[in-house]
Amino acid sequence: MICPLESEQMDLLLDDAAGRLALRGLDEAAMAALARHIETCPACVAFRRDQKAVWAALDLWQPEPVSADFNRQLWQRIDAAAATPWYKALTESLRFGWKPLVPLAAAVLMIVVGFLLDHPRATPPGPAGGVSIIEADQVEQTLDDIQLLRQLDTAPASGDAKTTM
Repeated sequence: MICPLESEQMDLLLDDAAGRLALRGLDEAAMAALARHIETCPACVAFRRDQKAVWAALDLWQPEPVSADFNRQLWQRIDAAAATPWYKALTESLRFGWKPLVPLAAAVLMIVVGFLLDHPRATPPGPAGGVSIIEADQVEQTLDDIQLLRQLDTAPASGDAKTTM
């Protein structure tokens, strides 16, 4: 038989230690093979011994009795928690849990800085790096001159106008 600890079938050993192996529906041959293996395998013997010790300790454990006004106190705490504003509940929940937020904030800050360094801000138009007003006026004047020259090129010649009259 393959060891239940090696084949990840620990539930067989747990059921055996708890006395529930008969409830698993195993046939007699499989139960006998498991019992022989548990007696010969040192790891299974130790596992069974430890589990029996856990079950014995759990059988001895007695919970503390519940006080008579337990339900009343519980409902008072639930009502007080429901009446608390959302922002106070949020600050209470973060009171002890702020430490994981520090690395998260540092990571977000590094991403923002990396983005800003990778995408420099565009410079506004003006004397520093764009087109100045004087240059824009010169370009406009040049375009007007080109338009005037085109109109002169398309106009009929003066000699042609006299012959048609």
